[in-house]
Amino acid sequence: MTKDEQDIIGRYRAYCDACQANELSRLGEFWIFPSFFVFNRNNTKTEIGIISNLDEIVKLYSGSFGPKTGVNKTVIDSQRVEFYANDLATIQTTLRHLADDRLINTQKAIYGCVKRPDGKWYFMQHLSLEDATAKR
Repeated sequence: MTKDEQDIIGRYRAYCDACQANELSRLGEFWIFPSFFVFNRNNTKTEIGIISNLDEIVKLYSGSFGPKTGVNKTVIDSQRVEFYANDLATIQTTLRHLADDRLINTQKAIYGCVKRPDGKWYFMQHLSLEDATAKR
């Protein structure tokens, strides 16, 4: 595994850790703005949007994490990084969100990643299918 691949995977885990700990104010550490988001929940209407700043992403994610939802654990079942250039990649993931040990949803997602001049990888795009019908 290359250093860049390790860096992307590590950044993705850190991003998941911030979300599951309801530390949403940290999301700016992982995203560049504007960012492109496409969600499909339970094979219903696909939501498409541009997130322009930290406040918007915190508002978006607050509906998925924290006391309101009980989600406090993210289990990454698979992840695969693909490079398109030295500073452009995607990470494709499958994961489960849990409230303690109770399954809340599963998600398949692809994140667009870009390596910035500071040498860190940032997310710039999110495309996902979330399935809450998988609840136990």
